[in-house]
Amino acid sequence: MDLNILQWINQNLHGSNFVNNLFKYISYLGEKGIIWIALAVILLCFKKTRKGGFLLLVSLGIGIVLNTFILKPLIARPRPWTLDESFVDFMNSINLKVPTDYSMPSGHTQIAINAAVFITLYFKKKGLWAWIPALLISFSRVFLLAHYTTDVLVAAAEGIVIATFVYFVGGLILNKIIKNYEESKSEKQKLKENE
Repeated sequence: MDLNILQWINQNLHGSNFVNNLFKYISYLGEKGIIWIALAVILLCFKKTRKGGFLLLVSLGIGIVLNTFILKPLIARPRPWTLDESFVDFMNSINLKVPTDYSMPSGHTQIAINAAVFITLYFKKKGLWAWIPALLISFSRVFLLAHYTTDVLVAAAEGIVIATFVYFVGGLILNKIIKNYEESKSEKQKLKENE
């Protein structure tokens, strides 16, 4: 079924060169999580959003390590083009580098959904915008025949779990660290005043 979906996409949705290239560039947005990491770094620059930026970086870091170094080698699922070489012809037609690493879970999707979930949890309604690029990046991986649909679904579930865990557990730990630091700082200040 997974392969049939991609074959259907290849036969029915790749008629427009503009659309094909558009999804290629959307996919590039998610390359190595650069836009999400850049966003986290920007958030770190402002006191009001520093905590969110730090926790987003933690969430992305956990996701990248888990996805790249543990799940992909463990599952070791070959890319879709190994079963249908016409997928390589499509990728070559839009100058898209043919991926050679394992297929499941999709790194682009895991990072994008991870970021969207975390940003939404942390910033509430103000963070809903993050779902637009996240969903487009995720869909682009199937559209470009780089991943099976289940690669994307598993990666999305992974991203949801990681972001939710970091938001709640990481948030509690970070709040405790900040509270302890502020109490320690306050005590030192009192000691200085008493001297």
